[in-house]
Amino acid sequence: MACFFRTVDNGIKLSSLVSIPDVTDVPAMNKIMSNELNRLVTHEDTPKASQPILGHLLTQIFQSFTIPLPDVSNLKIPFGKILHHNQRINEKFSSTSPDTLVPLYDTEAKTWNWALPVDPPENGSTPAGVDSGSESEDNATQETTHEENFAAFLNAFASCLSRSQSELVAMRFATGTWSAANAQKALPGSAIKRKPDIVLSDDISAKWGNIRVSAELTHSRYQPAMRLGKAADTHAYIMMSEQPWRRFALILSFTNKYHHLRVLMYDHSGGAVSPRFDIYTQPNAFLHIIAAIMFGSLECVGYDITVSFSRIVSPPRSKDIHGHRPIRNTPARRSSTTDHAVTTSSSDSLPNPDVSSGEALESVVSDDSDDSDESSSDSAHDSTEESPSALHDSMDEENSSPPQPTATRSAPLLSLISQIPQAEMTESIYSITPLPSQFPYSTQSPEPCGKIRVGEKIYTIKRILFATRGLIGRGTVCYLVTLDDEDYIIKDHWVLGKDDNVVLNEIKMLELMDNVPGVPRLVDYWVVERSDGEPDITRKYRHKERRSTRGTSRTHVRLVLKPCGRPLHMFRTLKEFVRALRDIVKILQTAVEERQILHRDCSLNNAMILDELGSSEGFLIDWEFAVRIAADNKYPIGGTGTVPFMSRGLLNQVAILQQQANSELMKKKTRAHKSTKKPTTPKSSSDSLALPISFVVHRFADDLESLFFIFAWVCIKFSGPNGMVRQGPLPNSLLDRWTSLDLEACAAFKITFFANPAEEKRLTDEFHPYFRDLIPLATEWCKALADNMIHPVTFSTILGILNSHLNKLPDNEELATTVNMLKNDAAVLADRFKGKRLASESFSVVEPKRQKSHHTGDTESDSASGSDT
Repeated sequence: MACFFRTVDNGIKLSSLVSIPDVTDVPAMNKIMSNELNRLVTHEDTPKASQPILGHLLTQIFQSFTIPLPDVSNLKIPFGKILHHNQRINEKFSSTSPDTLVPLYDTEAKTWNWALPVDPPENGSTPAGVDSGSESEDNATQETTHEENFAAFLNAFASCLSRSQSELVAMRFATGTWSAANAQKALPGSAIKRKPDIVLSDDISAKWGNIRVSAELTHSRYQPAMRLGKAADTHAYIMMSEQPWRRFALILSFTNKYHHLRVLMYDHSGGAVSPRFDIYTQPNAFLHIIAAIMFGSLECVGYDITVSFSRIVSPPRSKDIHGHRPIRNTPARRSSTTDHAVTTSSSDSLPNPDVSSGEALESVVSDDSDDSDESSSDSAHDSTEESPSALHDSMDEENSSPPQPTATRSAPLLSLISQIPQAEMTESIYSITPLPSQFPYSTQSPEPCGKIRVGEKIYTIKRILFATRGLIGRGTVCYLVTLDDEDYIIKDHWVLGKDDNVVLNEIKMLELMDNVPGVPRLVDYWVVERSDGEPDITRKYRHKERRSTRGTSRTHVRLVLKPCGRPLHMFRTLKEFVRALRDIVKILQTAVEERQILHRDCSLNNAMILDELGSSEGFLIDWEFAVRIAADNKYPIGGTGTVPFMSRGLLNQVAILQQQANSELMKKKTRAHKSTKKPTTPKSSSDSLALPISFVVHRFADDLESLFFIFAWVCIKFSGPNGMVRQGPLPNSLLDRWTSLDLEACAAFKITFFANPAEEKRLTDEFHPYFRDLIPLATEWCKALADNMIHPVTFSTILGILNSHLNKLPDNEELATTVNMLKNDAAVLADRFKGKRLASESFSVVEPKRQKSHHTGDTESDSASGSDT
């Protein structure tokens, strides 16, 4: 029998919730992430003499980086490029000219010829690189922070590497520079306001959606539960959420007077920490790490080289994208000695990606547009502070010039792209991150937006349909793709387990459900491979499996499915909404009665609507946790559903098991406290005995109850057809009570909901007025489920209820809705026209000639775009 994620062992994860808790304050997020990673972070010991110098984790991560590296003693830097001096450096090179090449590392003194910080910052204002009070006079003009010092050093380090080994330049996959610009202000791109000390990003304004690696500095010693560890956890969560196609995220940790470096790796199974490296006494290990990160394949920093995204904004190819206008380029950021010791340049044409010159750190943003004169002294400031919303706002500015393509000069195309016919490569540059307009998808997103590989086939990505949030879990990303003019869905996810009987469970279930109406058809599948041809499995990054992490390994799998449906909440009429729910009940009934299969994961994200000729029907996806029905109805606890939609019976069972796990954990802490043995640091993995695999009783009646919670969720969360989300707060809502990391409380709320008649009125009161015609259905469905924990409800009961109310709903709602929408749109346009006419009559301003040529369609497009921001 398949063994899935053991929720009891490792706690309910964020991926078990339909949406992330609405947490934006840093302390609360740090606490959530500590629970998310509890007992799932492995720490690797110092490697033995017979083992690779970098240890197991980094050897695996950097396995594709095979370029021979120079000894650190061979790294040379012009003396004038050493931005931070101390007394020793000044005395050693007192008569050296600025252009003279000097060693970057002093092999005799075992230190760097760059005054890196060693003292803690004083209120964040202490100049970096100052060893004592007497030296501060030499640095009076260099009031830089510790973060700026380190960023400049890492960029200079990369420049020295590229100068000493030309092969590094030829293999460079993307221009990247270290920046400390967000050490004192929150990095844009997330509601969680975090300030990473240093980030490695391309030459565009850094955001959580495009940074490759972040680094944290702390003067104190390393402890997993200290501030730096908590910051790294949250940074990794945001990076994986904003870049869900990543395989893992890397965080560099400089501790103990900034001498010790550790590389923290986070993936969908948890975390792993590399051995400690002293950057002063182990300079060659430090050199290898930085070289692999900055010059290695994008695979070395956690990206999936079998997925790429177009960096050229092309005209839309789908008729449903209206008013498309590509995003204008962000101005190139000016060079800063505190941010990087490299140069940037502009070009009038797309660069040749095959670059092997010594100027490896150059990048280009095409600057042909009329906006080039806007790159004034404020350009650098604006570009670094520009948020995604500001980027979208730039689309709507009047008098905007035609967009120019964005490219990276030193970025050869990914290995994936080498397999694409040259005819498809015309005017295309690919990256591992999509443009802001491509993710998350909107009606103005350009198509197509990238390429993705499944086995030997390369599909064109048209849209990113769905991406889960959270660190631990399946990390599912769904793409709408095309091949040979036929559309497919690719489900990219991380399946718990290593063995084929577990990893391929969904494939087996779909094969058993073949030809059942309303179930996806499996076209193809692929266990994703790394560049070395090995399956992409998270276990490979752990030196050894600890008892607390046993059973948490995940395998990267892609499924190609047909057909493509739309989410349940994108219904067009109330009748279509109820009919889709009715059809899903029929699908569950067929699975149980004819195929002996239990779905086990009915949730909002898995309920869909499939459009057929002249009609639509319900569609049920995600059969990953489906099982063959057992005689005793007992199954492993993993895969029991998504928390907000789980039945109260299942929640109650899991809550009891969670209490037992917490009780066992408290006993272990008590024993550890009494013993002389040092207790395990919170969050770290341990050799404590894992709880045995727990089982819960799961019947089809639980899935029918899950459908009711899906129904109630839509009626409260949405305000109309086509995914209209309800505006305004709904404090202390039922949805808040059903979405909780505290399973005991969540189960209690749901049990009370069905037992207390007052809760039924609360439910109907929370329904949005648009769904008032469904209140009788909600009342009858709720009563049918009242005794579901004792007397399981039947398919015929629920089908009877849905069919009876379905027949009462009008058939012409769609026409009436369309007429109302057209009337509202006409009224809005009339008001806008009236306002513009009054404005033109009030001011006698002569319009420029180029404004007279603007088309009406462009004006409407700008208005529509502005209303989205």
